[in-house]
Formats: sequence, structure tokens, C-alpha cells
Amino acid sequence: MAVLRYLRGIFGSDGNSGAPLRDRALAGRLMRVMFGCYVVVAVGLTAVQMLVAYQAASQRLQDDVDSLQRTFSPGIEDAMWRYNTEVLRGILAGMREVPAVVGVEVRDEAGQRVQAIGTFSDDSGKIWHVGRNEELQPASRSFGTAFSRTFPVVHTDENGRLYPIGSWTVHSDDSIAIEQVKNTLYVILINSAVKSLMLWFIFYLVIRTMVGRPLAQIRDYLARIDADTLAAAPPLTIEAGGRNELHALAGALNTMRDRLRRSFEENAALMRDLREMNATLQDRIAERTRDLETLAHTDLLTGLFNRRKLDEALAETAEHATESGAPLSLILGDVDNFKSVNDRYGHKVGDQVLIAFAALLRDAVRPSDTLGRWGGEEFMLLCPAADLATATAIAERLRVRVEGTALPEVGPRTCSFGVATLAPGESTDSLVARADAALYRCKRNGRNRVEASPGPRPDAVMPERGAA
Repeated sequence: MAVLRYLRGIFGSDGNSGAPLRDRALAGRLMRVMFGCYVVVAVGLTAVQMLVAYQAASQRLQDDVDSLQRTFSPGIEDAMWRYNTEVLRGILAGMREVPAVVGVEVRDEAGQRVQAIGTFSDDSGKIWHVGRNEELQPASRSFGTAFSRTFPVVHTDENGRLYPIGSWTVHSDDSIAIEQVKNTLYVILINSAVKSLMLWFIFYLVIRTMVGRPLAQIRDYLARIDADTLAAAPPLTIEAGGRNELHALAGALNTMRDRLRRSFEENAALMRDLREMNATLQDRIAERTRDLETLAHTDLLTGLFNRRKLDEALAETAEHATESGAPLSLILGDVDNFKSVNDRYGHKVGDQVLIAFAALLRDAVRPSDTLGRWGGEEFMLLCPAADLATATAIAERLRVRVEGTALPEVGPRTCSFGVATLAPGESTDSLVARADAALYRCKRNGRNRVEASPGPRPDAVMPERGAA
């Protein structure tokens, strides 16, 4: 009788006692869903309306900042040409009174700050405020997004010759736009809230009258029938006037009552089929699990081991090397200037280059080595029983092989390798970090080379990685 229990849950009755559950009535749930959908749409439209208003104000703000060039550039140019700091200070003070201006700074042709007023950010991103005595004081960043416009200062003499004498920068903040449209945003929010409350009241009255009462009849009918009384139960009749979908629903429930008994036997047969299908499905799941275990250790692009497998292999080989006393070397390598390949040819060609690069490495490594994609364009090669000199020679052989091979679409490319050998008591993280640092030195020293890490230095500070 799962169907009856499901229907009772829908129409708001308890399947055990048959008592109506008013807080779970479908009419109430329907109203909440409809009103909830309306609220979502209303909130979305309100947000769009507020965003449009804000964007318009923000655009006006930026236009106001751009228009300052026409107004103040001639005066600033004349004051700077005549070295009249008092006039320049007065012009900046006047600009600071413009609502769109947070701060202004003037620089000479050498980039040195000549005059400043208000709040502005320097080249390092720090925020400064010019005090009354023109001293710079650290300031906090506002909640808005700061932006600026820089305009050149060029003097034209009587012969028409141009003399660049500096530049001036206007600093502003889009929080000003928010202040300008704040009242408009309040009106939009209040209007949306009032409409939402009125529509909630209308939804409540209409759904309760036209839907709630007929659904209560259906709920009470379903509460009275069960597997024993199903055949003898009278047909369901909706007493509400008119003909609508609820009357059709009552007819469908009466038809369903006649079909339920026949469906019991069909359900029993279906359960037998499901058990057979479940056994077959378990076999397929086991097969799929084995496939997934393989995929979990494989990089889908190159077919090499992925980083997860490399981590496991590194831990295992490092433990074996520590126990046996045999050397273990690690090589990290990548294609030089790979980012330019993606930028110029696109990521599809970049993927082809990585695939070809991986194939070159795979065909050239020793059978005992473990090769995989460490991440992005970086590849890792674990070389057990190889000291630093041997691993460096392996890396150099790989470098020469790649340099002499034309890669898809881009032709011959160079590559760089960083090499490190596990020291006694050293962690695998330190080993990887040293190889990574050696690879970084390759990039710093001109690329297309092999750099070896001489050994761990506990007091050394790892440099930040730059772009490959």
C-alpha cells in the first residue's frame, strides 16, 4: 500500500491514524511554493533593477571623472609650466570639491609626485591621505572599488612644439555611486516588499478557497481506505461546484482503486526481476570499480600516472631507498614558455604539445623509473638507484631529445629540468621542493638547461615560483 501512503502524505493525512495534518496540507504547501517562486523572481528582478541603477550611477561617475580633463587640464598645464605651486594647489583643492573625486596627485615628467590632495593609492597599492600640512598619512581602504584616470600634461609653445611636463591622476571610488543611488535603492526595496505582502495575501485567499477545501475531501477519503477496505470503499465525489482538474483527479483515484489489487501480483513479479537485475548490476559495478581504480591513478590527457599516483610512488620509493641505502633521484621538468603556446595557438594545441612531450619522456626513460604528470605542464620522473650525476645525465638526455624533436603545430621547443637526490633523513616534501627550486633556477638562468640541487639546506629560503 505504498501508493496510498504516498497519496496520504501528499494530501496531508497520517497513514497510521488517519488524522488530518493541517500543517502538511497540500494547499498550504502549494501556496508556499508559489509564493516562494514569486519571491525568488521578485528578488531576482529587484536585484537586476538595483544593479542597473548602480551601473548607471557608476557609469555617470566614471564619465564625471573623465570630463575633469577638459575642465582642469589647461590650468594644471599652465601652473606646472610656470612652476606656480600655489595655483596648482588651488586647482587641486577645487577638484577635491567635486563629488566624484576622492584624491588627485600630480607628477612631473620623471614620475615624481609634485602635488597631491585627498586620498590616493601609490604604485605598491598602499592607501595614503594628504593631511593639512601636506604630509602623507596611511589610510584604510573603503568598502568600494577604487579606480583612477591618468591624464598627460603637455605644454604647447607659440611655435606649436609639444613639451611633455608630467601627468595628473584623479582617484575615485565606486562607493560614491552607491551613495548617489541610495534613495533610489530604498524605494525599489520598499516597493518590492509591499508587492510581495499583497500578493501573499491574495495567494492565501485564492488557494484556500479554490484548492484547499477540495483537497481536504480527497485527504479525508484517502485516510479512510486501506488494503482491507479498498474494494468496498465508495467512489470519491468532490462536492465543490464546477468541473476542474480536482474532479478529474477524483475520477483518476477511483480508477486507481480498481487497479491497485491487480498491481499487487505484478509488483511481486517485478521484485523477482529486480533481484535478478541487482545481481547483474553488482557484477557491472565491480567491473566499473576496477576501471575507476585505474582511472584514479592515470592522467586523462597524457596517459601517464597522475599526481595522486606519483605521491604514492614517491613515498614507496623513498621508504625503500631509506631502508636499502640505495640512492633515489627526482627530476621535475616542463616545456619552456608553455604559456605562450596556449596564448598563441590555443589550449587544444597546448594539449597536443603536452601529449607529445609526455610521449618523448615515456619512450626515453628507464624501465625502473616512474614517470607521471605532476600538474599543469610539469612532469615528474622518479629514478631509483640513480645518484645525482646519473639523474642529471638522464635529464640532459631528455632535454636533448625534446630539443631535437618537432612538436605538433609548434615545431621544436626547449625544456628545462630540475634534479635532486634524496639525502639521509630528508623528507619527500623537501626533495620535491629542491627539485622544484632547481627547475626555477633553469627558468631564471635562461631555460633549456638542467640544474641539479647539491643538497638540502635547512637555513635556505625557497624563492617564489615565477612564470614558466
